[in-house]
Amino acid sequence: YGTVYSGLDIGFALAAPVFGAILDHGMPRGVFAGSAAALMLGITSAGLVGLGLARRAPVAAAAA
Repeated sequence: YGTVYSGLDIGFALAAPVFGAILDHGMPRGVFAGSAAALMLGITSAGLVGLGLARRAPVAAAAA
């Protein structure tokens, strides 16, 4: 729980100035592109974690 909560705090702290700078440069569509990229990064990260857990599960079950 703490890792996810800390990650949200860091993400919120970084996203505001980054997206603010994008808006200041007159590129409002960049906010949507950046949000989509962050979402895809999160989905990919979750998928990779899931693959890693799936690979470890049979080994842990065999040891028990």
